[in-house]
Amino acid sequence: MKMNKKLITLASASILGVASGAAMANDGAGWTGSGEAGFNKTTGNTDTQTLLARLKMGYGLTRSDYSVMFEIENKKTDGNTDSARYMLDQQYDLYFTTARDNYGFVNLRNERNKPTDIKLDNTLTIGLGRVLYKTNASQLKGEAGIGYQDVSVYTGSDFDQVTGRVKLDFNHKFNDTYSFAQDALYITGSEQDKIETNTGLRAALSNQLSASFGYKYRYNSAPGAGVKKTDGETNLSLIYNF
Repeated sequence: MKMNKKLITLASASILGVASGAAMANDGAGWTGSGEAGFNKTTGNTDTQTLLARLKMGYGLTRSDYSVMFEIENKKTDGNTDSARYMLDQQYDLYFTTARDNYGFVNLRNERNKPTDIKLDNTLTIGLGRVLYKTNASQLKGEAGIGYQDVSVYTGSDFDQVTGRVKLDFNHKFNDTYSFAQDALYITGSEQDKIETNTGLRAALSNQLSASFGYKYRYNSAPGAGVKKTDGETNLSLIYNF
């Protein structure tokens, strides 16, 4: 199956644009977010020092949430700096009850990652999510869905595929200062499987400022020519919440 790239990008953006517009048109808590900047060292396909910038924003209502995250990595290799990776992730969640334990979601992920031969990866997913475990200190959330992925590469052949997607998110707050977060994303299809995990320990420095130490792991079952299947990143950053 081959779909027009412009069509899927336009359709995906339109769905999420309507979702976010609907949220902003109603009374809610308003926008919340965080900005993050830090340093990481990458091993795997590249052996570099990297400055990382990440912006997360969300808008929540009683029965729905809209979130967006933009991430950019500026890599410095042999004294030369180049912007190697960009990622935009948007999601709209619609809760079935005011308890907010079960929901449907639409997710759009766009990524460019030159070191792993990805010129543009557009992935659109629809599915269901559920809060699996919740206490005052901890929460475990799971999502499962189906979607479509269209990938353009710098070398080799472009491809598209129908995908299955599973995601787990776990958060735990030890006390008012320290917290832990772990997520795992698995996308599978006939052409390619991808796994991404993020592990993070955060320490609050003030009401708005935090320090974070994290590790990101990525796996691609069918990378481009000469590209390794796995990547690892160790990140140390400061986070400002607003």
